[in-house]
Amino acid sequence: MKFAAAFVSRQQTFARRAFFTNLASKSSYSSSLKSSFSKLGPNSFHKDSMVSHFSHTRTFTNTRLFSSSSTVNQQEITEADEKLIANTPLFKDASHLLNGLDTYIVKAEDGHPISLYGIESTDITPSSSTKRQPILMLHGRTWSSVPVYHLLGGNNKEDSVTHHSRSLMESLLDAGLQPYSMDFRGFGGTPKDDTGYVIPNRCVMDVESVLDYIAQKHDIPKGRTALMGWSQGALVAQLFAQKCPAHISKLILYGSIYDPLVSYPRPPLFTEEDGEQKQKAIENTFNGAIEDFTVEGSIPPAAAIEFAEAALSSDPIKAHWHYLNQFNNCDPARIHVPTLVVAGDQDPYAPLRVQSELFTNLGRGSDRTWSIIADADHAVHMLDGGKERFLNIVKSFVENSKKGELTPPPCK
Repeated sequence: MKFAAAFVSRQQTFARRAFFTNLASKSSYSSSLKSSFSKLGPNSFHKDSMVSHFSHTRTFTNTRLFSSSSTVNQQEITEADEKLIANTPLFKDASHLLNGLDTYIVKAEDGHPISLYGIESTDITPSSSTKRQPILMLHGRTWSSVPVYHLLGGNNKEDSVTHHSRSLMESLLDAGLQPYSMDFRGFGGTPKDDTGYVIPNRCVMDVESVLDYIAQKHDIPKGRTALMGWSQGALVAQLFAQKCPAHISKLILYGSIYDPLVSYPRPPLFTEEDGEQKQKAIENTFNGAIEDFTVEGSIPPAAAIEFAEAALSSDPIKAHWHYLNQFNNCDPARIHVPTLVVAGDQDPYAPLRVQSELFTNLGRGSDRTWSIIADADHAVHMLDGGKERFLNIVKSFVENSKKGELTPPPCK
């Protein structure tokens, strides 16, 4: 008798509405993307292309790998940690996606290495960098933060007309913020741990370690960094804000899949499945990568295809979420930090009815903002018609919203 295997898929079946099942196959726009992909061919994304033209003059550095132990008083980064990171799909087979990023290794509380990504451009001095408002971004259920937040960034394309950067990391830096993103265990550049699973409460603890690192790196007090979570990552961000409100300055729930009517079942203690079946690898698919794009004309097919190929390069195998019942502890009334709820008006995973309930039930005492972006789906920050509006909304909220006068309690 062994612990439950492959129960994540059953939990997802219980939790998600049938309407969202096989969304890519039902969407006419997703179907057109598949058709475009077949015409361009599977090798249309040129990994070795490292030069691109941008409308600004900022010069990108090559990817640099830093050890958190050099500036943060924690467990020292070992050669074994670096080897684990180097053998992840992102670093081993898709390192071109990291171009323009600085990559840091942060030791989690249990000693596991976590990959953190930032941008310290050559025109940013250390003194000016410390004055910027840091923001940490969390990815969703399936894909690494690198394709999600740094698509075509860092001079990855030669043709600036059809292949211009869609990197939110770059846009936030250009807007005057200090962007960071991280990978949960088993995603992109962060190796799996011994459990082989992605566990919500474990993600929350890793976020705390990363936020501590950012605060010490910039020599700022804990609680100055803003936290943004997208999709299922918004649930992790919400749990963190409930647990450690004093550790963040602002909370951004972007395309959150929170739904008070959804209750994730508790997994069974035992199953007959053996260990090999438990760890059976399930490949991610192209159709799964483009299912977030559902509004026709919102993103050029070539860009959607490039996202799919980048996502599949960084995460060819599905990460297995487990103990999703921990998300049942999400309670908007327990959030007491300035919070932005933002989503596209045609986001099938974050319907406006639920977003309204999420916003209405947020705890009192701090600024709250709800923004709806028209003609946009789940991936607003990548869309031609939505990315600038999304950027302006996030920048304004981060710079202008205020905390209440009551001092938040420490981490629980």
